Amino acid sequence: MPWTPADAIAYVDHHVDVWNRHDLDKIVALYAEDVELTSPLARDVVGSAVVRGRDGLREYFGTALKANPELRFEVHDVLRGEDSITFTASFSLGNSIGGRMVAEVLFINPDGLIGKVVAHYSCERS
Repeated sequence: MPWTPADAIAYVDHHVDVWNRHDLDKIVALYAEDVELTSPLARDVVGSAVVRGRDGLREYFGTALKANPELRFEVHDVLRGEDSITFTASFSLGNSIGGRMVAEVLFINPDGLIGKVVAHYSCERS
């Protein structure tokens, strides 16, 4: 689906709002049943950088939210593609202001659910 700028921003705002509420059922409902997520942080949480399916996401997200009850995202930019949206955001865990940066590429199915996610996290420069 071609995304208008307004549609892409609204999609990301809704996505992040759901995340910031920490309602695991509503978070998981944003994703397709056969979703595939790739994230370097997933390896630390569930032992694999690739997480598949809603049940896999429930385990990953549930564990991460339990360990980080003050997790919060703040969107900085939204970039639109034909069948994907990329957004950049800072996230904090309650013990830091501003936090680290994440860029997530969301591949959106025609039904509006996320079919694939590729997450990229800022590196600490020395």
